[in-house]
Amino acid sequence: GAFWNARGFKLNRSHGVNRFGQPPVCHEEIEAVATRSSPSFAVAIPIGAWHPFIPAAFDSLACQDVALDIALLDASGDDRVAAAADASGLQFTYRRHGADAGQSAAIGEGWQNTGGDIAFWLNGDDRLKPGALETVRSILEQHTDADIVYGHSDFIDSSGKLIGVHDQVAEMSDLLYRSNIVSQPSCFVRRAALDAVGGINRDLQYVMDWDLWVRLRLNGARFLHTHHTLSAVYIGDDTKTGEIPARRLKEVYDLVRRTSGHWSAFKSTASLAAHTLDNRWRRAR
Repeated sequence: GAFWNARGFKLNRSHGVNRFGQPPVCHEEIEAVATRSSPSFAVAIPIGAWHPFIPAAFDSLACQDVALDIALLDASGDDRVAAAADASGLQFTYRRHGADAGQSAAIGEGWQNTGGDIAFWLNGDDRLKPGALETVRSILEQHTDADIVYGHSDFIDSSGKLIGVHDQVAEMSDLLYRSNIVSQPSCFVRRAALDAVGGINRDLQYVMDWDLWVRLRLNGARFLHTHHTLSAVYIGDDTKTGEIPARRLKEVYDLVRRTSGHWSAFKSTASLAAHTLDNRWRRAR
């Protein structure tokens, strides 16, 4: 059974497994090839280090039945990333292996070197759900006044086992200015809205997603919340969300202070630190 990626290119894979011997996230054979008459997508994949989930992230993109430009930004220096990219069968619109200025800069680089009407990014340890982009495309075709669609995410552990759901996702409101209520891998932004705010802030290391949502809302962009689960997110102590370095706390404080003042910034920063420590304690039990 031949498999095809979102742009109509045949993939080099056998029945049920990729060249790493791992089953793809999505098994069904894709026969319909999306055309540019429907909204198209662009994804940036920033990779700072090798992770065993990278092949699954690639597979999750291969299974999306939409027009999709893919940019791979690999600063890992690990030959396994290039090998996984080669084995995936994906046709990369833009591919760079080498040092960069950090995750945010890599995402911006990827978006600059792709087309696509709707932009998002996918970290190497996360993955899209089968049919996620088709769901987003359908929603945006029905709601032409929406600038951003965001949905829910499952949490998975290092074995890929479901361990929970992203419980912070909520309907759009001013709460966004004090808490990140949008799950990053399940958020998709029209290119026009993204360009209107200057894209991602390349100087941020931890809250670049939250900062982008805030700037989009302040600029009048319309968010549309769907209850579909669109991605699976790896949760572990070795991820950025499992860390609480001083720089992360400062970025949170500065972001909240800009819109909500010092007291709210203090409370949001303290809450994030406590939530992170509580999650680490629960995983260690």
